Amino acid sequence: MSKRLTQLLPLAAALAFCSLAQASTPKDLPSVVVKYGDLSLNTKTGVASLHARLRNAAEQVCSPLNSRVLGLREQFEECVSDAVSESVEAVGNANLSRFHRYGKRAELVASN
Repeated sequence: MSKRLTQLLPLAAALAFCSLAQASTPKDLPSVVVKYGDLSLNTKTGVASLHARLRNAAEQVCSPLNSRVLGLREQFEECVSDAVSESVEAVGNANLSRFHRYGKRAELVASN
């Protein structure tokens, strides 16, 4: 993990959201910046907090798809899932990846 004081992660739901977005370039797609420099990704609490922030940001970005209409609801869930997965991968932290994959059952690996 980088030792930057403030770490930023742009969250874009590019793939799932493309069908609604009329933008032709990735920079035009909706995104949210998730700050996590205040979290320790060597603790369960820090990892769970970042994962929750990523999910909340994904839900915000994908909110135009949030509907009770069955087809749109499925698109919303897929959009959120894709955005969170993409964001977890972008962070590149083993603890966060494990938490995302296995949930609370994941064990943390101390990084030195």
